[in-house]
Amino acid sequence: MRVTKDAEVRRQEILETAMLLFEQNGINKTSMNDIAKAAAITKGLVYYYFSSKEELVTAVIDLVVEQINQQLQEIVQAPSLNFYEKLAEILLLYLVAIKERHKLIDFSPATTGVYELVKNRLTESALLYTKDFIRQAVEAGILTIDYPEYTLKILINGLADLYVEGVQEPKVLAVLIEQSLGLPKGSIKLS
Repeated sequence: MRVTKDAEVRRQEILETAMLLFEQNGINKTSMNDIAKAAAITKGLVYYYFSSKEELVTAVIDLVVEQINQQLQEIVQAPSLNFYEKLAEILLLYLVAIKERHKLIDFSPATTGVYELVKNRLTESALLYTKDFIRQAVEAGILTIDYPEYTLKILINGLADLYVEGVQEPKVLAVLIEQSLGLPKGSIKLS
């Protein structure tokens, strides 16, 4: 007997199945048929909700970014953390997210568009959620930068590109952040 589910529930199941398979096998090695089989539905039903694999990939990336945004918002709003601790937690959040989802974010030339999409979405969300946090640090005299949003954008994109090039040591990235923002040496402590 066929099981009928609410459209949003079914769409979410497809998204979560696709995310799991993309994270396990990579985007290029996961077909729409693989996703349909894993979700125990027909391939036609996958295409009913997502007109192409590209649309599904974009939706999965949006889901991942949404999950990261929730964590980012919690960090930025945490009253128990000081500015430097928040910066360290934000850096670790992104590093862990990339490490855990490296096959989804696949940095190969064949998926350059995916990497750029992920980088752009994460940059947008980081700017959205950290804008006030950075502004407050400037007003408090912790940061002495003239164009905080531009500086943050350059920093995020630069760190992402360095990570792809193999610079993945958290302590190196922390030092780069300290130097770029004019923070005291050793102020961003990573556990």
